[in-house]
Formats: sequence, C-alpha cells, structure tokens
Amino acid sequence: MPGIITLDIEASGIHPHSYPIEIGVVLDNGESWCSLIKPAETWTYWDDDAELLHGISRAELQENGKSPIEVAGKLNNLLQDNIAYSDCWVLDNPWLITLFQQAAMEKKFTLLDMMHIMKEAEYGKLKATKQAIAIEANIDRHRASNDARILQIAYQTLTQAKN
Repeated sequence: MPGIITLDIEASGIHPHSYPIEIGVVLDNGESWCSLIKPAETWTYWDDDAELLHGISRAELQENGKSPIEVAGKLNNLLQDNIAYSDCWVLDNPWLITLFQQAAMEKKFTLLDMMHIMKEAEYGKLKATKQAIAIEANIDRHRASNDARILQIAYQTLTQAKN
C-alpha cells in the first residue's frame, strides 16, 4: 500500500495570534523532516500551557529555530505539487498560512484533513489508534515529528484493517 504524506505543527498556543514553532513531515516513503521555527519579531503571543505540552521554550526557538523563509522554502522543496495530510487541519492550515505569509512565499503544496481520505468509521477511531501507537512505541513527547509519524502509522493501521 502506498503511503501518505503527513504533517504536524506545534504552535505558540491556540489563539488567533498564535504561530507555528515546529513543523514535522513524514513523507510517503517513510523519510521524515522536522524543524523548529524562530519566531518573527511580530509573533509575540505565547501560551505557557502550550509550552508545558510540547516542551519547546521560546529560548530554544531563538537558539535553534530556523527562519520562516528557510522553513517555508524547505517545505516547498519537500512537498511541491503533493498533498500532505493533517488530523487538525483547522489549526495547522492557518499556521501554515502564517508561516508562508511571513516568508512572503507561495505555498507549493496542499494540506488536507485526514477526513478526506478516511471513511467516517476509520476517522472516528483515529484518536484512540494514535494513542495506542504512541503507548506501544513508548513515545511520550508531544512533538511535530512524532505526531506526524504516529498519524501516518495510524492511517495505515486503520485503512489496512478493512482489507
């Protein structure tokens, strides 16, 4: 079964002024890429509760984050003319828009929600399946690359179960 491309974003919080701080992608061949994003000067919103969840500090972003231009360019190179899938499109897509607007760059790929490629019953089991996979793989860090990998495995698990 061919794989899908999955994408996950960690952010400064869930708020109209929040912004992406980490993006993880798992390609359809299983290769992955992840990057921290150094916040633009105008990106100031920060939620301490979100930091407790993902464990990424503002200091770490300043020290290890790549510029929005660099991250957007890399995403376009990796994903050009492809479709990537997210299980939280309603948040991830606006964060991608924020990233690409800051980079003054056109996004060269499409992001869709997993519901576009899953049956309703499969999609309904997605959250529980992801949790089971994370426990089985002993992944306890809520980070973009881990979440994108878990999402890809959950999709494969749920869609192969019907065959």
